Amino acid sequence: MPCPSWLALQKHGYLCQTSAAFSEKSHLMTAAEALGLIATFLYALSSLLLYRQFRGQAAPSRAVLMLPGGLAVATHAVGLYFLLVTDQGLRLGLFPVASCMAAVGAGLVLVSSLYRPFQWIGALVFPFAALIIPASLWIDTGYNAHPLEHGIGLHVLLSILAYAVLVLSACQALLLMVQDRQLKDGHIRGVMRLFPPMQVMESMLFDTIWLGQSLLTLAILFGFMYVDDLFAQHLVHKTVLTLVSWVIFAVLLGGRHLRGWRGRTAVRFTLAGFAVLVVAFFGSQLVLEVILDKT
Repeated sequence: MPCPSWLALQKHGYLCQTSAAFSEKSHLMTAAEALGLIATFLYALSSLLLYRQFRGQAAPSRAVLMLPGGLAVATHAVGLYFLLVTDQGLRLGLFPVASCMAAVGAGLVLVSSLYRPFQWIGALVFPFAALIIPASLWIDTGYNAHPLEHGIGLHVLLSILAYAVLVLSACQALLLMVQDRQLKDGHIRGVMRLFPPMQVMESMLFDTIWLGQSLLTLAILFGFMYVDDLFAQHLVHKTVLTLVSWVIFAVLLGGRHLRGWRGRTAVRFTLAGFAVLVVAFFGSQLVLEVILDKT
């Protein structure tokens, strides 16, 4: 039997390396998918338990929220590690980042519920997390993973934290809007009768806005420090819209401090600032990843 040529051996070695790499990647994706499905089930279970309490005209209890919700967040976090971390760097595409925001938001709901009645927001955040996890696992927008320098990594981390906190602000604003509308109509209906007083709801809203605005400020500062050109062609829309959102929230906080803004004014500014922020990131990423394919 003739000895295999050097070219054949080289080709065989290449195929073996490729097969091993593919096997490793498949193993990692399988772990991400398995953990993601478990987290999705737990988020859905938490949502169902919350909604059942609503139908029974009872305020959501912390115990019902903490056990399945805590397991969901923990499983989600581990699954995100397998999804995001690759040999080429971090996979920070549109849906994986949205999944990160959902995990952080759900975690903040759980922690905040220990001190303030934030359980209500779980009824909005948990279903969103249950929907976004499958999208992050199986919808490929063409994003290419790449390594991040420490400064840029900190900018990304602060941005995700800021977005997650301001998501909670938007959810709180929506609940406050419904509560305010029913109060104006003179008739409180359904589960709204179990909500905390409007002053408490407003206080919780501005607490989250202050935290989110502080994190957003730090994210913007680190962006200017470490990103080579925030006004480059593929970043200019994201940068400008993020700054516009920052101004909207700054005006709201200033109006709250100087003129006592509350109620519908606070709701409108919060939702407007959040809408601009959503377009800043998700709109820009959708265009870059799907339409222009520049990632």
